Amino acid sequence: MATAAAASASTSLLAPATSTAPAAPNALLFPSSVPSLRAYPRLLLAFRRPAAAAVADPQGAVLEKEVEAGQYDDDDDGGYEGGRGSAFTPPTRPRTGKAALPLKRDRTRSKRFLEIQKLRESKKEYDVPTAISLMKQMASAKFKESAEAHFRMNLDPKYNDQQLRATVNLPKGTGQTVKIAVLTQGEKIDEARAAGADIVGGDELIEQIKGGFMEFDKLIASPDMMPKVAGLGKILGPRGLMPNPKAGTVSPNITQAIEEFKKGKVEYRVDKTGIVHIPFGKVDFPEEDLITNFMAVVRSVERNKPSGAKGIYWKTAYLCSSMGPSIKLNIKEMLDYGTDSSN
Repeated sequence: MATAAAASASTSLLAPATSTAPAAPNALLFPSSVPSLRAYPRLLLAFRRPAAAAVADPQGAVLEKEVEAGQYDDDDDGGYEGGRGSAFTPPTRPRTGKAALPLKRDRTRSKRFLEIQKLRESKKEYDVPTAISLMKQMASAKFKESAEAHFRMNLDPKYNDQQLRATVNLPKGTGQTVKIAVLTQGEKIDEARAAGADIVGGDELIEQIKGGFMEFDKLIASPDMMPKVAGLGKILGPRGLMPNPKAGTVSPNITQAIEEFKKGKVEYRVDKTGIVHIPFGKVDFPEEDLITNFMAVVRSVERNKPSGAKGIYWKTAYLCSSMGPSIKLNIKEMLDYGTDSSN
């Protein structure tokens, strides 16, 4: 009896409703009963099957395979156990060349860079002499590259007591010619020219700078010219050429300031991310000269430690050439090596 009742119930769901009452005008447009979706499994799966599968299999062969595999759920809820199924993915070719490199940044590197970076281990910490030697080996550009030091310090320069800005005299020089301009007046104009300044002037030089004249590497000013130089802040500030007493570019002794920058005095400062970038020579220098200049830089950064620096002062230290990969240094060995050299 139960089986017969169930059969009659399922039959009544599929069969249209019958009534002895006369049909209404809109009866054909709006039927009073809707057949079950279980009677139309293909229609149900057409909405759940990916578009590519529906186009590739318009006759429903995929449906037969899904029913045989047991993915189609024939219970009362009319569900589909397989969900939408896996989306169609075209076959892909294996990546070769730079596209197969594990690091995304290496995909934009040149072949020269990818070859020379194999000479060092990226995560290994080197001592100073070994790092200098590796840097010279990896300097393979067509021009004479500079030797650079990059230190990440535990500083936040937005606080006044954590700003680092100073100068260092490189004993072996910078290896490049520095063009110096001097802003002064009176008798000091002749002193500046005698000391080797390339450009010397007063009010007329200020007007030239306002007009866009920037053919110099350093600008030195005497203290009595600073009220007039203050109006050049928007022009010289973004270029790092604004005279400043901390940088040694504002000095009453113009002759000494010119000689120091000509011999190899370098200005450095911490940027907004807490990193100090300092060039300390050319890669064609002898290794002993590069080590001497580098340790002078390390001692200067250590000596000018800001009063607001707390905890660990040195975080990371790297060496590199202008166009070469970086070489990580062991900070403890670097500081110890500097102490031994100074003694």
